[in-house]
Amino acid sequence: MEIRYLWPTPVAQKMVFLDEPVRRDLISVLLRKDAERHKIGITSPEFEAFMTSKRFYASSHYNLFAEADTHPEHAAIKTFEWLAYGLFRDYLHRAFDIGNEQTVEVAGRCFGNVQASGDRTFPHYHQSCDAVLVHYLDVGDGEPEPPSTTARRGTHALLLLDPRGAPNFPWWEKVSSITPHRGLTIIHPAHVWHETNVWRGEGSRVCIVVNFQVLKPGYLDLHRRIPAP
Repeated sequence: MEIRYLWPTPVAQKMVFLDEPVRRDLISVLLRKDAERHKIGITSPEFEAFMTSKRFYASSHYNLFAEADTHPEHAAIKTFEWLAYGLFRDYLHRAFDIGNEQTVEVAGRCFGNVQASGDRTFPHYHQSCDAVLVHYLDVGDGEPEPPSTTARRGTHALLLLDPRGAPNFPWWEKVSSITPHRGLTIIHPAHVWHETNVWRGEGSRVCIVVNFQVLKPGYLDLHRRIPAP
């Protein structure tokens, strides 16, 4: 009997310790952007109208990389952009052994996820991209003990859901959990559904997120914009 494990789901974990001024600046700009979420109807009225009409949910609509020069923390944003870019290339190399990761052309959108005590992230996946990078800038203070010995019920654990179907034994436990720590960086394919348990610690939990899309090699360069009639 030959057993082959086909189509695995590569999930990367790495502790990345930013210089403290960079970490503080990133937290500052993400807290400011989070406080301005209510302005989406002013800054992006067409997007807001579309999301409202379709009853879609959107927690953010900006790209920190694209607007870096408009922020006083632009140096920290640029530093993180190059760091994330390097981490994603390393992920491509280690996860897929593609061999030419240095020639891959990549696009990215960067945004924040800020949560206060009592908040959680509901199950979702990321559309229109290939992979997601999450870096924990802060996980608050005074985190209480988990309510049970089950790891996936720990305080604000990140839960990754098995993207396959729901067979019986031995795959009925379809959740893998990761305990957040400051500096923890995770990269996973964008199609993987994920969520978090409720954050019950003190202070805010702040993540910086990057959606990566591989532009080349591939078919995207063959696409062209179709004008409206």
